[in-house]
Amino acid sequence: DTDATPSFIGATSAWNTLGGQQNAGEGITVGILDTGIWPEHPSLSDPDPSGKPYPAPAVKPGANGFGPRGPKNTCDFGNTSANPNDAPFTCNNKLIGAYNFIDTYKAVVGLVAGEFDSARDDGGHGTHTATTSAGNGKVAASVFGVSRGLVSGIAPRAHVIAYRVCADQGCFGSDSLAAIEQAILDRVNVINFSISGGGAPYSDAVELGFLKAYENGVFVAASAGNS
Repeated sequence: DTDATPSFIGATSAWNTLGGQQNAGEGITVGILDTGIWPEHPSLSDPDPSGKPYPAPAVKPGANGFGPRGPKNTCDFGNTSANPNDAPFTCNNKLIGAYNFIDTYKAVVGLVAGEFDSARDDGGHGTHTATTSAGNGKVAASVFGVSRGLVSGIAPRAHVIAYRVCADQGCFGSDSLAAIEQAILDRVNVINFSISGGGAPYSDAVELGFLKAYENGVFVAASAGNS
């Protein structure tokens, strides 16, 4: 619904105070904790649909080191041994990073046959939340060949880092927490977490991770539904 959402929630008025849609979100990095990302999506292209290229981010993923799980591929695509359709992709200045943080999931549940073992999005939810939050502006959308007009993320000029923390059967808190720790190191400005949360916010490890992120200047948007 991002053909109508920006005007519905008043984002277009906010854009006007930021120099217009073509500048809204410039210099901000949004970290998406979800099911991964489909990097070839036009809402993540660099340059954007108007032809405007993105500047380099202030902090590149991994530049400040890695969390307790050690070094990670900061643009994790192309694991064809798990799925031959996992095409390689080089991150750009829009999608500046993409991590695979499903270590606990793989150890406890395991991937289903043909599932991607990378940052690539199997189900589409992570790509949906990323492009809703920070997808390019004025992207021509269609469903089954039928035009649906132009769509835009709420912060269309923001950088995106995807942290895959969920797979086919769900998510583990330890994977989410590891991704939060990495997002803090990567100095994201915003974390989007549309996965729901625990029922004990003062003792749940992921909730405490978000508190740590907040203490480090990160705004956290968490929702059981869509952001």
